[in-house]
Amino acid sequence: MKFAFVVGSSICLCLIAERSVAADRPLPKDHTPPKAVDAREKASRLTESMAKNVGGYGPVQRAAAVPRRNFIDEHIFGKMERDGITHAPLASDQEFFRRLHLDLTGRIAEPDQLRAFLASTDPGKRDKLVDSIIGSSAYKAKWTYWFGDFAMAAANRIGNDGKNLFYRYLYDNIHLDRPYDEMVRELITANAASNWYVGPANYVARWVVIGDNCADTVHEDTSDELAIHTAKHFLGINLQCISCHDGARHLEKMNAWLAGRKRAELFSMAAFFGGTRVLRRVEVATTQDEYSIDDKGPGYDASARTVVRIPRRGNGAVEPSFMLTGEKPSTGKPLRAEYARMITSHPQFARHAVNLFWNELMGVGLVDTPFDFDLARLDPRNPPPAPWSFQPSHPDLLEALAKDFRENNHSLQRLFKLITKSSAYQLSSGFNGEWKGEYAKYYARKFVRRLTAEEMHDSLVQATGLYSPVPIRGTDVRARYATETRSPEDYKGKYPGLNDINFFLEAFGQTNREYAERVNEGDITQAVLLMNSPFVMKQVKSSPGSFLAQLLDRKPAPADEDALGEIFERFLLRRPTAGEAAVAKDLIQTRGRKGYEDLQWLLINKVEFIFNY
Repeated sequence: MKFAFVVGSSICLCLIAERSVAADRPLPKDHTPPKAVDAREKASRLTESMAKNVGGYGPVQRAAAVPRRNFIDEHIFGKMERDGITHAPLASDQEFFRRLHLDLTGRIAEPDQLRAFLASTDPGKRDKLVDSIIGSSAYKAKWTYWFGDFAMAAANRIGNDGKNLFYRYLYDNIHLDRPYDEMVRELITANAASNWYVGPANYVARWVVIGDNCADTVHEDTSDELAIHTAKHFLGINLQCISCHDGARHLEKMNAWLAGRKRAELFSMAAFFGGTRVLRRVEVATTQDEYSIDDKGPGYDASARTVVRIPRRGNGAVEPSFMLTGEKPSTGKPLRAEYARMITSHPQFARHAVNLFWNELMGVGLVDTPFDFDLARLDPRNPPPAPWSFQPSHPDLLEALAKDFRENNHSLQRLFKLITKSSAYQLSSGFNGEWKGEYAKYYARKFVRRLTAEEMHDSLVQATGLYSPVPIRGTDVRARYATETRSPEDYKGKYPGLNDINFFLEAFGQTNREYAERVNEGDITQAVLLMNSPFVMKQVKSSPGSFLAQLLDRKPAPADEDALGEIFERFLLRRPTAGEAAVAKDLIQTRGRKGYEDLQWLLINKVEFIFNY
């Protein structure tokens, strides 16, 4: 099994290399702890390593001038041209097709769709492919699930009924391409007699803080959490540090703007939720995670107790004030409505939104990382003090994207189309010539990334045609794909095979949406699971109904070359190379039907299956 050894070894090495790339730098003795390795550096090194292990590129063509298809390209290629930077060529049709489906739907596509795309001579076929995917059912499932992760919507926080209703609410917003600012305002301001009956109310309910018993909701702590998470989610600003202490003498070497902020300013932000009362519904028959939300709260008391942070040292009532501008709410208007207006009308709202989704589609944000904006380092016309540098790699592009987002009704569909139709997005991750680390900040090639846990699962079941329908608790729905489930908790049930899938997903970094955020780094456990997990071993079998069983039982039987071609297309969306075909043919001629199962196992363990390039 020489072929298996080579494939298995390469996946181990790539996963371990990915882990080492993400390791933290040594901490200087006189320095506060810095961030992990810069994402551009990590992505650059990983992409260069992966280029030696991916067979899907075909020959990497010499970089010719690429068409500048929209203002994104004017900024990206204009900067490279001015600075004399070489870039990769455009991705091949095969490379682009696979990448686009993974990015927009979270799973690989069917081979017949690829064949039709490759056969088309329509010069506008890439744009038409983008248009056909955005708005599709797979697109809506992927981004609904993404927003569920984003809001950390877990049944153990908002109840199973709340979780399912919130999923439906998010799905409807994605389906309608509802203006993003409208959705955010509703998430912040929703009231409900029960969060199990009002979808958007689950965002506020998610961040309630419980004290000594299930009926003990800690009002000021809940207000703090809502201020912190709304600032993180919708402004890209991390206020966690100043929720316990002033920024001075703590953040000077990490964030220039936050270094000047005080804990009292966080209290003033949280005071917008001082009138928000979140009460656990303990009067109902069960004491599950069900909450009522209204605006009859007592206000924010800076001297109130806390069960999650160091004690507050304030004194009495706090008046609301928006940290970014100092604006106070208008007299007589609901505080949350005023806060939602301030957030969504501030330039940082659109700036963060476009950077967040740029990060998802391009691999690294224009500001890295997306939830750590430094507002003192964004404007080239107002340079930050030494030794600080500007935070965005392309500040003018960031502002242009934000402006376009605002002017086009905060449409996520338009934003996704704008990015994916650009030549910048469509560059190959293969690079002809010597790659230099400094090219990374220019987006001179497409960065590869490892598939997320859900993408890995969904692509694997798509390729094999073997599905383990997941019962969605509280409904009669059965989900084929991980991105169609309502949350990771749906895999924690007493159904055959679910525990194996759950363990696989968690090992690949799936968030539990309660206390851990997603991790997408590699480790040796993942390599072991790809080679030996019960889930993978079950998927490669030629079980009734599977793609492989249908292929092998076809009448008349396909020739070996044709069967091999179909299997490679199914997993890698390409035909095998001559060398791969020779080894695979030897395998199936030696082991028969079992050899075909072995081949599927080998393809799952190839690095190009588990990376999006």
